[in-house]
Amino acid sequence: MALAGLCVVAIMLVVVCDAAGRYLFNSPLQWSFDVVSNFLMVGAAYLAVAGTFQRGDHININLLHSKLPRRWQVAVDIACSVLAVALFAAVAYGTAQHAVQAYRDKEFFPGVIMWPVWLSYLAIPIGTALLVLRLLHHCVTLLRHGDDPFVSNEGEGVVE
Repeated sequence: MALAGLCVVAIMLVVVCDAAGRYLFNSPLQWSFDVVSNFLMVGAAYLAVAGTFQRGDHININLLHSKLPRRWQVAVDIACSVLAVALFAAVAYGTAQHAVQAYRDKEFFPGVIMWPVWLSYLAIPIGTALLVLRLLHHCVTLLRHGDDPFVSNEGEGVVE
């Protein structure tokens, strides 16, 4: 979450410097859009997914879940987590392969500065791999204790 937060702060700083350069000195930062859209936004989104899951901030539809007995809720949580592990492990693996291939092929984004493409892809397998580890920990904790005190459920049952 700290790295994702740093990406957001960096986005803010780059955009402020670009706007100041553009409107005060008629000299915008030529590279700002590339850095923000290809690197910092990707990092801010994907490096935060595991922490977002832990805080219970993902979209969660629990219309039926909240009506189930506690045992069934735990079983559904484990099943959903196992499915999510499979999905996000595939995403992590596929995007890591894509990043490696971009590195091998020496791919670059066209522009004023030739940024390497693989760096843009790197945050995706890292973020999803961290989510896989978090989900695996969640599954094991639910299996052993029937509850995971490390994952927030504060939003459960809240309807807005």
